[in-house]
Amino acid sequence: MVTRALQQRAQPVPESAERRASSRVRTVYLIVKATRASDAGLFRARNISDDGIMVVAHVPFEVGERVSIDLSDTLAAEGTVEWCEDGCCGIRFDHPIDSAAFLRSLGEEKRERRRAACRLAVKRLATSYSECGIRAVTITDVSPHGVGLVHNGSLKAGVVVQLVLESGLTRSGAVCWSRDGHAGVRLAEPFTHEELESACAL
Repeated sequence: MVTRALQQRAQPVPESAERRASSRVRTVYLIVKATRASDAGLFRARNISDDGIMVVAHVPFEVGERVSIDLSDTLAAEGTVEWCEDGCCGIRFDHPIDSAAFLRSLGEEKRERRRAACRLAVKRLATSYSECGIRAVTITDVSPHGVGLVHNGSLKAGVVVQLVLESGLTRSGAVCWSRDGHAGVRLAEPFTHEELESACAL
């Protein structure tokens, strides 16, 4: 379970805690979801503090732009883009978070192998090629190593499938589960970080 120090939405921390921790910038390697006015994507975070986060960004951000950052399934923070340069973007949170507690919770999840991959909800048409034939499917979510989709019931667990998205992006993988017309595909070649920075471009 996520530690009790984390709340479902970022809330102000006590002033004493803010003075103690907010200046500590912690280097990290995290995948976070950023939701913007007209798009959403998965981004690599390079560092985090109580007051903000720095992400690698190949897609353009605007200084002053409002962004919602999903740090995990249970912690999100609203913020504003403060700077963009050299392929990185700095976002200041509206309210400080307890970044130390957040990182401890990630460490606990990793040790216990309970860390779920950050996923990006999408709705994209695709064509699947497999031993079951050529079928139209709808991609419902993506992560660096996987794809969730809706199909006509023909895809079974263990089937090797090639997916061609509307954008022309192609990936192959194996169906790891399938039930009630929904399936999860484990990709043989992960999506690149740049490919997942924009749901609209997939």
